[in-house]
Amino acid sequence: MSEQALPLQSAWRYVCTCFQARMHRFPSQVIRLLAITVVGAAGALTTSELIATPLGQVASDQESRNEAINSIPFDQLTEQTQAKLWNVVSQPSIYRQLPVTVVESDPDMHVFLVRYPEVIVNMWQLMGVTKVQMQRNGDYTFQASDGAGTFCDVQLVYGDQNTHVYYAEGHYEGPLLRKLIRGNCVMVLKSEYSQTEDKKVYVTNRLDMFVQLDSLGAEILAKTLHPLVGKSADHNFTESTRFLSQVSQAAETRSDGLQQLAGRLNNVSEPVRDRFAQLATEVNHRAVLREAGQEFFTEHVSATPIVAIPVVTTAPLLRGASQLLESAPSRKPLRLRR
Repeated sequence: MSEQALPLQSAWRYVCTCFQARMHRFPSQVIRLLAITVVGAAGALTTSELIATPLGQVASDQESRNEAINSIPFDQLTEQTQAKLWNVVSQPSIYRQLPVTVVESDPDMHVFLVRYPEVIVNMWQLMGVTKVQMQRNGDYTFQASDGAGTFCDVQLVYGDQNTHVYYAEGHYEGPLLRKLIRGNCVMVLKSEYSQTEDKKVYVTNRLDMFVQLDSLGAEILAKTLHPLVGKSADHNFTESTRFLSQVSQAAETRSDGLQQLAGRLNNVSEPVRDRFAQLATEVNHRAVLREAGQEFFTEHVSATPIVAIPVVTTAPLLRGASQLLESAPSRKPLRLRR
């Protein structure tokens, strides 16, 4: 094997080892929540304000719902966008605030992966652990399907460092139901960035989800299954934020390999691949500065120390993933929580 290939192999093995044992398809769950019958982040908040719901707990009450609605910057959206968002958030069939998560990540890498989820999905495809398909058809729009009958058109209607608002229109047509079910979804992701005394940067994420279905029968079923489906979505959201964290950490320590990995992303546009490779270099450079004891701040990072303990993937799971990778060259998709 050539010396040039070693960084790529090392980085890819690291990424796979970190993710394989614990990765679940959050994009698939988002799509499925658009048609729940399959079985269904804001401006100047400080970290302590963001964690209104305790870490790892879920909120679905009226107060949390109103807080999420108020965090949407309606005054910065077009009248057409305001109307379609309000139609969903004002009368949702289902509202759920997913668990607050805290992970270690470079702020710029985090924002990039939130805005270009096809990068993550393409990684999963290369690993053979997902059936999700995602195709970008505009600067802020893409189409997605879960391989099980659910399809949706997704639009990023607003985004800054702390808040991303997605709007999706989707439908489900498959063996679980006789009738085609349509649904709309609004997702509000709030992110806050904090730096500890040892200069590590952590991202606190909270996702609020509003789902509206066009069928009374589907709505009744959705509300009946909500506790079960909601727990699955909670789990997958937590795992997906860990996924993003591990990509960022791979960039810090194996940027050369991650740059080469970018070239293998065959379902991502060239400009996005190039930006991902460039970002890996930037993340590595900032990590070197931190190790050297130099101050590291960007406009994304506040000096407020975090008040929650980040969740870290445990060593036994990493060892299990490594054994899985070293077995057969082709791997079966992971069993997902549905």
